[in-house]
Amino acid sequence: MEKMIFCGKPMEDLVEDIRKFHGHIAPGLVIGGFMVDWALELLGDIPKIGAIVETCRCLPDAIQVFTPCTYGNGRMKILDWDKFAFSLYDKKDLKGFRVWLDLEKARAFPNIYNWYMRLVPKKDLPLEILLKTIMEAQRLILSSCRVHVIAFYDEKKRGLTRVCPSCGEAYLAEHGNSCLSCQGKGYYT
Repeated sequence: MEKMIFCGKPMEDLVEDIRKFHGHIAPGLVIGGFMVDWALELLGDIPKIGAIVETCRCLPDAIQVFTPCTYGNGRMKILDWDKFAFSLYDKKDLKGFRVWLDLEKARAFPNIYNWYMRLVPKKDLPLEILLKTIMEAQRLILSSCRVHVIAFYDEKKRGLTRVCPSCGEAYLAEHGNSCLSCQGKGYYT
């Protein structure tokens, strides 16, 4: 049996990368791996790519595990649209490909469809069975199209930094005369 290679690595290595990064093997991240593999194949050899991810769940991790795009380096933007989709694009000309989990195609693989649509409790669909179905489906549950990115591609530049007179911590000067926490807009008390 031929070894399955995607994102330039044997499948076993990829699954281990997922486990190390995400903490466990997540079905959405495995599907995301197939999505990234296809998008990279469609893009070809691009020196600097960007990513726009349309969900906060699993796909941002797939982008960070399988591409050089991370939230931290500013080459990945995350939109909280709860669509299992992303676009990878050339940072120079903003042209690329959008790849998504196509629910009509996923209907041909009931385990995947029922898992994604939360129609079956987790206890009734063991991870091993779901992963086996994902490995069978691979790209058959995905769709893609060419895109020209027109928004969300700007890399955020760091602004002027100040020291907060109240707490002594660094903060963005654009936030005012003190940091947001000291202005009462923090996320903790």
